[in-house]
Amino acid sequence: MSIHRPGDDQCRRLGSAAAALWVLPLWVAPFPPMVDYPQQLALAAILRWYGDPARRFRETYELALWAPHGLFKLLVAGLAWVLPINVAGRLVVSLSLVAVGVAALALCRRAGRPPAYALLALSLTYNYAFFWGFVDNLLAYPLALGGVALADGLFDRPFTARSWLALAAVGVLFYTVHLQFLLLFAGAVGWIAVCRLPGWRRLALWLSALVPGLAAGLAAMAYGVLRSPAGVITAYERRMRQAPPVRLPVPVKLVRVPDLLFGPTGDWRAWTALALLMAVVALAAVASRERRDSRDSRDMKEDGAPSLLSLKSLMSLLFRTRFATLAGWLAVLYLALPEFRGGYLIAQRIAPFAAMVAVTALPVPRPDRRRLVAWAAAALVVFQLGQTLEGFLRFRTESEGLAALLAETEPGQSLAGLTFERSSASWPGMPVYLHFPAYYQVYKGGRILFSFAELFQTSARFRPGQSWDDLLAEWNEWSPQLFDWDRHAGRFRYFLVRGDLNDVAVAFGREPAELGLSLRRAGRWWLFERQAPGADLPPPDP
Repeated sequence: MSIHRPGDDQCRRLGSAAAALWVLPLWVAPFPPMVDYPQQLALAAILRWYGDPARRFRETYELALWAPHGLFKLLVAGLAWVLPINVAGRLVVSLSLVAVGVAALALCRRAGRPPAYALLALSLTYNYAFFWGFVDNLLAYPLALGGVALADGLFDRPFTARSWLALAAVGVLFYTVHLQFLLLFAGAVGWIAVCRLPGWRRLALWLSALVPGLAAGLAAMAYGVLRSPAGVITAYERRMRQAPPVRLPVPVKLVRVPDLLFGPTGDWRAWTALALLMAVVALAAVASRERRDSRDSRDMKEDGAPSLLSLKSLMSLLFRTRFATLAGWLAVLYLALPEFRGGYLIAQRIAPFAAMVAVTALPVPRPDRRRLVAWAAAALVVFQLGQTLEGFLRFRTESEGLAALLAETEPGQSLAGLTFERSSASWPGMPVYLHFPAYYQVYKGGRILFSFAELFQTSARFRPGQSWDDLLAEWNEWSPQLFDWDRHAGRFRYFLVRGDLNDVAVAFGREPAELGLSLRRAGRWWLFERQAPGADLPPPDP
């Protein structure tokens, strides 16, 4: 029987209000400043309207629902039956952010830490991965935190068949979220199991629950990630995987930590947020140290000398610090792994997760200091929310006009995106506009030059012969200046340019009227339309 404590209802109401405020930035701008988000939303649109003849998705794409990393697309496509798709996408992202706080709270309880530490984990959700639009990572963070808390609780009880199935289900779910975090989750569960120093039979039983998820993940990686079989991996992705890995010196990695944890604002804001976080850490450590020193002094007076650490106390220490040492291992991974390999960002995804685990394992302050620590954690949350909301409001103004232009386009056509101006003033280091042309697919279907359907781990792929790789080999979303009207324009009905008049001149080389283009403009967006759609061009000369 559950006991209803006084104030529980009030705490729940406050928690709900805090969650609503925390995701408010996502709802003040129609297009979030997240690099990959438009492409992920476009894949969800393909799933939702695959059979719609007006959008013509079926002509170009085939579904691959068994591919990894499909959960976000499936959730958004399902919600899009009853909600506008951009609302559905932001709702899933919002829930993933709030879920970090819920999962961190569960981990705090397992570690015997104050609930206020969950606020620190929540403050880390508008991070580098968020602004890159890594929606799969945003789902992976709460799943990993909650999964570790679940495993820790299961290991403290008799491990029944239901326990095994529950842990196995979490592992399998990671296949639909993110394969890299499947490996991190398996390592985390293995560590908290080893920290209990169980017998080998019990350890084998616990870890056997990870086998189904690991088997599915490793099979997918062996098939499409660790090698590049023709017909499975597109020519575009094979070229991308040939890019040399990028590694940074450890001092540079450390300097980048504020941006990785609190977003690449390019100014003092991320460093201020880090300073507030360090203030909470210092308050917790000082309060805890005072209590420990007092206890040690009392023991010395009673015993006459400090007692030697026994094997039992060492085992207890290993168990009590299991979450802190786990965060340490994750931090080492961030420092050791490359930033970029095979076309994908690697180490940057781990840093926020390591910090989320670490803040739930901070020292426990004295009861009379807990309120002070909680207020300091709340100050960090308020600061991070304020500066993030301010950035989103600026972004709403600078990105406006796109929705009005797309509303005037016909469905099922082809659109070429020429994004000369990729960065935002609020996040100068992020190419937030890079994939905005994919919003045409989100709302109208058809196709654009580059789609995430070129990648293996997607829920929709190009039908054989439908990829325009001959164009991608010469010009892609990163190089709009390489667009050549005579060689590349014939397959497109619309041309969406982000930039100024000089960028338009670079894009077309001639007056748009001379090329038979009509123009609509809104803000920094230019939409050109061919009066008569061109026929497919033959492949360019090698």
